[in-house]
Amino acid sequence: MTEPEDVASEVYHGPELECTVGNLLPGTVYRFRVRALNDGGYGPYSDVSEITTAAGPPGQCKAPCISCTPDGCVLVSWESPDSSGADISEYRLEWGEDEESLELIYHGTDTRFEIRDLLPAAQYCCRLQAFNQAGAGPYSELVLCQTPASAPDPISTLCVLEEEPLDAYPDSPSACLVLNWEEPCNNGSEILGYNIDLGDTSITVGNTTMHVMKDLLPETTYRIRIQAINEIGAGPFSQFIKAKTRPLPPLPPRLECAAAGPQSLKLKWGDSNSKTHAADDMVYTLQLEDRNKRFISIYRGPSHTYKVQRLTEFTCYSFRIQAASEAGEGPFSETYTFSTIKSVPPTIKAPRVTQLEGNSCEILWETVPPMKGDPVNYILQVLVGRESEYKQVYKGEEATFQISGLQTNTDYRFRVCACRRCLDTSQELSGAFSPSAAFVLQRSEVMLTGDMGSLDDPKMKSMMPTDEQFAAIIVLGFATLSILFAFILQYFLMK
Repeated sequence: MTEPEDVASEVYHGPELECTVGNLLPGTVYRFRVRALNDGGYGPYSDVSEITTAAGPPGQCKAPCISCTPDGCVLVSWESPDSSGADISEYRLEWGEDEESLELIYHGTDTRFEIRDLLPAAQYCCRLQAFNQAGAGPYSELVLCQTPASAPDPISTLCVLEEEPLDAYPDSPSACLVLNWEEPCNNGSEILGYNIDLGDTSITVGNTTMHVMKDLLPETTYRIRIQAINEIGAGPFSQFIKAKTRPLPPLPPRLECAAAGPQSLKLKWGDSNSKTHAADDMVYTLQLEDRNKRFISIYRGPSHTYKVQRLTEFTCYSFRIQAASEAGEGPFSETYTFSTIKSVPPTIKAPRVTQLEGNSCEILWETVPPMKGDPVNYILQVLVGRESEYKQVYKGEEATFQISGLQTNTDYRFRVCACRRCLDTSQELSGAFSPSAAFVLQRSEVMLTGDMGSLDDPKMKSMMPTDEQFAAIIVLGFATLSILFAFILQYFLMK
């Protein structure tokens, strides 16, 4: 027998007229010849007979070659194995992450196949098998490969923190936004940083998942997106999110003194009738400077006025004010200084009028001590008969005064007030006038009457009750009658 490689070999020697030759290759042409042997020796060889063995399954495929394309795909190529006497009708390529997960991803006659949509930096394996009409050949050796790293995945979670950390914004919170996101898959290459796009500007930050956007415009809406960067390149941008910065904290209002008293100052600020203030829910903090030059808060609330009491007369006080809203606390205002005024003298009781000899009388009134070193004068006025206006008859430091030349059967009313003479300002501060004291000069005696001015008996006391005393007597009388009627009604009801 002559094999395809022209190697001749003896495959049978014996007396039989047939033999079986084994271990031949399928679909292969073999040439045979035979000769006989007797005692006389070998005869000549017969003519050569060419015999082709039946076709068999293909041979084992060589391990496939794997290469990565620039667009991130994997190209698998292979060589055709021995066909074993029949043309190869199909190749079958199995692919998976490991040997247990191998699945058929290609079958056909091509000797190459491109695999897409693979995970970057992932481990894969594959094997190949050829088919012909005789059946399937053995699998090739298992080939391992790893896909290359790629740019990071897009960031899926991007948000703005509403409750920022205390150290998030060293400047104004109205010009800051605190962004937070989740780190995406790095696809086999460590993330180096992130690009934050605000439309007009772009900011690059390091490998972090939180960043404080500064120097923004207050009360402004921004469209923000972000992408991750590694050594391979920048990944796709995330979806846009909208974020709005806070409004600026309110500026302090102007502080004014609405009314100044000796022991109080009524302060006002802003416009209490403004609809803007009502909608903003402003809160104001009013502070007073103490003796140690430290400001202490004396009021905090939504009101636009506040009365500071228990102050010292004619003394300067310094204040400052701050407004706060949902946007935060605004700055304090400049320092405003207001002064209390000097106290006016107290109201004096009704003067006492005493009959003197002749057509004269003496008026006496209580005294007021000097006020903070300022002397006190007194002003005495009289209303004669049916005149409509009081006339001043005395001004001085004495607490008594005598009037002569009075007429009989004429009504006189006297009242007095204290007047503070300020030495430092040359100003005079007059207190309220006292209740009036009525006086009638008769031929024999002088008498004081109440507000009614009537006198039934000329021999009664010359000093009658004042207007206030007479009013008190009337009120006391009505109260006594009311109690008496209450007892009578209760008695009859019990009966």
